[in-house]
Amino acid sequence: MKGKFQGQDEAIINASVDKIWDILIDGKVLSTWMPVVKHTDSIKESLNAVRHCEVDMNGKMGKVSEQCVLFKEKKEIGWEMLSDEFGFDKMFDHYGFNFELVPISNNQTKLINRGYGNPKHFFAKIMNVFMMKRMASKMRNQALSGIKRLAES
Repeated sequence: MKGKFQGQDEAIINASVDKIWDILIDGKVLSTWMPVVKHTDSIKESLNAVRHCEVDMNGKMGKVSEQCVLFKEKKEIGWEMLSDEFGFDKMFDHYGFNFELVPISNNQTKLINRGYGNPKHFFAKIMNVFMMKRMASKMRNQALSGIKRLAES
């Protein structure tokens, strides 16, 4: 990931790496585990693939485009935002996130979700410290909870 590390959250999931990986690369279930995503055109994730998502960010509907920039089969996958209608691209370069899958046993996996981004200007640096890092952590935890729920069901 090209952006500066901004934070990480993790969850222990009672499911195999294979099952979690299948969820992460299946674009058709993205809106099932990520509550802000209402629709995506993604079918199956792959390196350099671009997906377009309709999202609900705190009651405001908009669109984001993301590119899969990291794809290590059953180990790590990551996306970088290309454009959005919420202003992230005006505040950050290389705004993105990734998931790392760490096997604990055959049916237990630690899933780590990291966020990245380079604030573009002074105001973005201030917003990042006082608001964006908290908001990003909340979204990472929502994603982890959704993946856990889906993988363990």
